[in-house]
Amino acid sequence: MKRRVKNTFSLTALLLILWACNKPVYKYNPDFEGKWRTPVVYDTILNKNVLSEIVIDGADGTHSNTCDPCGADLCNCISSQVGKAVMNTSRTQMKIGSNSYALTIQQEPTVNALGQTTIIVRNQTYYKQ
Repeated sequence: MKRRVKNTFSLTALLLILWACNKPVYKYNPDFEGKWRTPVVYDTILNKNVLSEIVIDGADGTHSNTCDPCGADLCNCISSQVGKAVMNTSRTQMKIGSNSYALTIQQEPTVNALGQTTIIVRNQTYYKQ
């Protein structure tokens, strides 16, 4: 009897540990998949126009922060993160890559009054491309 209780406890503890781990973003909400960009804005500190981009492609993702707009591409980004895109269990932070900082999520994908799909990450509104 004691062995069965011990095995049940061990299995429960293992399931709780696995449940508490970060999960791929697309498994929490598949609407995150795709390319997201902020509008081009003038950065008064850098004295130039910049934009940021998040791309979620299945389990993988990229985050390019404060970049020069170069046509359809981005150039000279202040920072870039590449790797697995995971969401914490409370759905408030996303990480892209193993050595990256967390991106705080204020709003999951939503369709606004103009019919545009948006997310708000780190207090910036991103639009689905």
